[in-house]
Amino acid sequence: MAAYEDILCAQSVNRRIPGHVRVIQWMLYGAVAVFTVAGAMGGFLWLFPALGTLFGSWYYMGTARVTYEYRLEGAQFTVERVSGLKSRRKVVRFGEFDMTKLIAMAPEGSAALDEAEKASLNAGSKRITYDISAHDPDNICSVMYLTGVGPEQGRPLKVIFQPSPEMRDCIARIAPDRVAGYEKQ
Repeated sequence: MAAYEDILCAQSVNRRIPGHVRVIQWMLYGAVAVFTVAGAMGGFLWLFPALGTLFGSWYYMGTARVTYEYRLEGAQFTVERVSGLKSRRKVVRFGEFDMTKLIAMAPEGSAALDEAEKASLNAGSKRITYDISAHDPDNICSVMYLTGVGPEQGRPLKVIFQPSPEMRDCIARIAPDRVAGYEKQ
């Protein structure tokens, strides 16, 4: 058994804000403009809806911005989901994965994942999928298949994420024969 204590790698991935969230944001800003114009013509009481929608749009966009923090310490891969405003950040430990239980890892759509995908699909409803990528169609994701530990004991896990080359190299040090499909950097 190899020692993994010297492996330490961290990465932040900002999730892309979906288009519908941007539409809602502009609608809220439009409401601010309407209430401000109405306040200029109608009086002081229109200030409250204008400020309310301005604060609401600011708060809404703060919660819509999500960052995933990947951290690999030894053979433990931890993901935290960070959202909210800077002054009131909400940090949720999204998942913990034991990389010694890695079955396969490769770029999304790679033939190296076919066997692991079939085994995972045969598990039926027991399979758990985590999509912790940036949700950016321009960037290719990586897919990991693992066996769960802790509350997910024995269940097949599928993790879709976007590791940096350094993160991929660290994972390859833990399970060199199970990481495939990447060019050497």
